[in-house]
Amino acid sequence: LLNLIYLFMKILKNLLPIIFAIILISCQPPVKEEPKVDLTAYNLNLATAQKYFELFSTEDQESQKPLLCPGVTHYSPFLGSEPVKMEGVLSNAKAWMDNFDEISYYDSKWFPGTDESGKPNGSVMTSGNWTAKSIATGNVVKVSSFHTFVFNAKNQIHEVRDYFDASGVMAAAMKTD
Repeated sequence: LLNLIYLFMKILKNLLPIIFAIILISCQPPVKEEPKVDLTAYNLNLATAQKYFELFSTEDQESQKPLLCPGVTHYSPFLGSEPVKMEGVLSNAKAWMDNFDEISYYDSKWFPGTDESGKPNGSVMTSGNWTAKSIATGNVVKVSSFHTFVFNAKNQIHEVRDYFDASGVMAAAMKTD
């Protein structure tokens, strides 16, 4: 009988850690799969936003027009400025193009925008640097910027917001020694 008890204790001693591990593992919640993120709209809109900036840099305003939704709204980086619609967008862009040459957007990073829940919604955000040469003074200006784009169902820009020190850019462009 003692041998039987001894044998039972030896078996229990070896099985107890295994039983404990099985119980511990079985109590773990199931591993959830990463949610699938659909970036189809973002990728289409990203191409539109990048093309828009490329055409701005080459001062090709006519080719920019089809990328803009007829009801586009632009929020200018100038402090106190009011949002503008299509004619204002084109007028503002032309003013930049008329006053600067060698316009370049570089060191850019592009990101998908999200809705309130954090899911990509097709909008596009970008941060980067602009450089341009003032036609009036020859001064080269550089500025860090952030831009957001919202699109319609036709992948046209419906809303664009620019964030950078526009007044500082103008002051640097007009500075004379």
